[in-house]
Amino acid sequence: MSRAPLAADAIVRSVDADGYVELEFDPLSRCAGCAGMCTWTRRDAAAGCRIRLPSSVPVEPGTRVRVSLPADRVLSGALLLHGLPLAALLGGGAGGAALTGSDAGTLAGALIGLAAAALATRGLRQRAERATLARATLEPRR
Repeated sequence: MSRAPLAADAIVRSVDADGYVELEFDPLSRCAGCAGMCTWTRRDAAAGCRIRLPSSVPVEPGTRVRVSLPADRVLSGALLLHGLPLAALLGGGAGGAALTGSDAGTLAGALIGLAAAALATRGLRQRAERATLARATLEPRR
């Protein structure tokens, strides 16, 4: 069995009438060493992680499924979570240096940039997470 870096195995725990399924991921079956959503939502990574996803395939509780995430959504999430703070750090530092011409101004600008990125990414992260989960696909396993 190959382990794709953008896929993980889960067990269907419940099926809702609105087309959503609740999945429980085994702690050992995570995407290539990533705690993923369990870390983002601050759940205990040692215990199983449960999430709700829309399902276009009919499944029953207890069915093993493979959950695959689209690579473009994972890449955009990584750029958001890592690229935006880095750009804010560098931009804030450059702005502070240009305004004050001192090391202290550069440090202050970098810290202000990081604080602004931390505030901005909170809402953006939640939207990116919802968009990624909306495009996740389920495939029954045998």
